[in-house]
Amino acid sequence: MEKKEMHDMNFDLRTSNKLTAEMVESLPLPVKNWLYAMGAVGHEQIASVSLKQHGWMKQKPEQKEWTASKAEQTSFADPPAFHWSAKMKMGKGLFVTGKDSFVAGKASMRIKLMGIFPLTTTADNEKINESALLRYLMELVWYPSAVFSPFITWELVDTHAAKAVITYEGLTGSATYFFNEQSELLRIEAWRYKDSGKEARRQLCIGTVREQQKVEGLKIPVKMEVSWLVDGDTFTWYKFDVSDVRFNPKT
Repeated sequence: MEKKEMHDMNFDLRTSNKLTAEMVESLPLPVKNWLYAMGAVGHEQIASVSLKQHGWMKQKPEQKEWTASKAEQTSFADPPAFHWSAKMKMGKGLFVTGKDSFVAGKASMRIKLMGIFPLTTTADNEKINESALLRYLMELVWYPSAVFSPFITWELVDTHAAKAVITYEGLTGSATYFFNEQSELLRIEAWRYKDSGKEARRQLCIGTVREQQKVEGLKIPVKMEVSWLVDGDTFTWYKFDVSDVRFNPKT
């Protein structure tokens, strides 16, 4: 398995800098081809991105109805960080708000009924911290300049796949990126914690791209599904559309 180290790259995310052909040359071929195919080479580097999600969630595989949600997210390429806030309808006149964040290697999850009454709070839990780090790694599709992060190394899997390994603030994990013949991203897979309890074990998390569009010169996923492999069955718990994407937002 070929391994490419990125730690010696000049990882400078000032927005005046563009991603160059010279910079991508040492990446595994599938990753390099993907960056070309999406238009990242020659595009300004992405230090941060903000976006909105219109989604539908399920809590359990046997759940019949999907719960509608709206969310906003801001992510930062280096150092790894994100903030995500959502609002979900739970019935007539009822809604739940959720906030996820990952900063300096620490994750926080808070869920409130009507945005006031706490239902669940998890903060600085080792399993949640690791899972949040892997979420960041799986979402490089929206801030592709982070492929050069000093915290990430890349390994060639085969002609259509490459694995990203991240080590940050004492946490480590990996995600595998899969591409088609046109070097478009198909899906990302990572072994993550689904829960934070003592009995929780890593499970395969799969992010599947359903549609891509060009936004500000970059071809990125705008429809995705997120699934867990549970007891050998694929449980799709979140599907969403992305809109209002802003690279390097000023505010």
